[in-house]
Amino acid sequence: MLMNVKARWRPTPDHAGVGLSGLIPDPRASAAVFLAGLGVSVWVSVGGLADHAGVAVLAALALAGAAWLVLASASTGPLAPAAAAVMGAAGGMLAVSDRYGLIFVGVGAAAAAVMVELLPAAVVSVAGPAAFAVTAGVQGRFPGRLDEAATVCLAGLVAGSYRRAVAERAKQAALLATARQRSEVASQQAELAAERVRLGRELHDVLAHTLGALSIQLTALDTLARDGTGRVELLAQVERSRQLVRAGLDEARQAVRALREDTVPLAEQLEQLCVLHDAELEVSGAARPITAEVRLALYRVAQEGLTNAARHAPGSDVAVRLAFEPGEVAVSVRNSRARLAKPAQPGGGGYGLSGMRERVLQAGGQLQAGPVDGGWQVTARIPA
Repeated sequence: MLMNVKARWRPTPDHAGVGLSGLIPDPRASAAVFLAGLGVSVWVSVGGLADHAGVAVLAALALAGAAWLVLASASTGPLAPAAAAVMGAAGGMLAVSDRYGLIFVGVGAAAAAVMVELLPAAVVSVAGPAAFAVTAGVQGRFPGRLDEAATVCLAGLVAGSYRRAVAERAKQAALLATARQRSEVASQQAELAAERVRLGRELHDVLAHTLGALSIQLTALDTLARDGTGRVELLAQVERSRQLVRAGLDEARQAVRALREDTVPLAEQLEQLCVLHDAELEVSGAARPITAEVRLALYRVAQEGLTNAARHAPGSDVAVRLAFEPGEVAVSVRNSRARLAKPAQPGGGGYGLSGMRERVLQAGGQLQAGPVDGGWQVTARIPA
């Protein structure tokens, strides 16, 4: 009777449902079309429920179909590995009568390999060949297609493992890309915050220097006015005050340009600064390009040194020296003893000596300051 079942079961045109299922994107609909086509074929080939063998075949087909639908609906749920084992086992039982059962053996093994690691997947997929061996032994057909069942099971494991590896690589690549993007965003935010701090510090120093120099100038102007100085000299001092204001605006623009890596020569900046403060400038060594950070730090040291000399030693001779030495650039500001009897009143300034030292240290250099021959000298050296 069992041999007659096998003889009567042959593929029919109804198996077109197997091909149509591959064109449907929804996995549940695809599985339903496949199972419907295969079920109609089995029904026609077996001739309905003609005997117990036909009932067993249709029962195994229904079991395999139910397991497939479970996998299609919840491929990542806790029942998925069990559904893969049931599908493989039902496929192994069907494969004893016809090779179509091997489809379920391969799909079950592939699904297990996609869901879990290779070793647990191998244990789950063994259900297919094991069910085939038991069914073939009971029906007296052992070994039959056992080698085919084992080969299909192994092929399913390889295919599923490859797909799992591809999915894991894609997941890791996505996680890496997300982490890299977050890192870039954080870096940009940090750079923006640092830029704001630098810009705020530079503008603070510009305003402090300008207002401090203007305060000193106004104090001198007040002294001249009280002493009855002539109109021409007073107007000259007023014009000098205007120049200080214009210079402050120019310095604010220079600070922004420096933060944008502008390439204004340091000697040119110091020359303009010395003109405003009636100081001498000496440049030694072969001039060479230096970074914006080093250039700005040295400029601020000279600016603060000139402001302090005007505030604490009014009327003194002030000299600025810019030296391009091997491996470093140095700026020094030196003033002699104050010549005026009444020192100018302090009008506020930048960070003073501590601020200069901090700025130079951030640029990788060192700063020295102290009395020299009755006057005062500040020297900054930065590798460049």
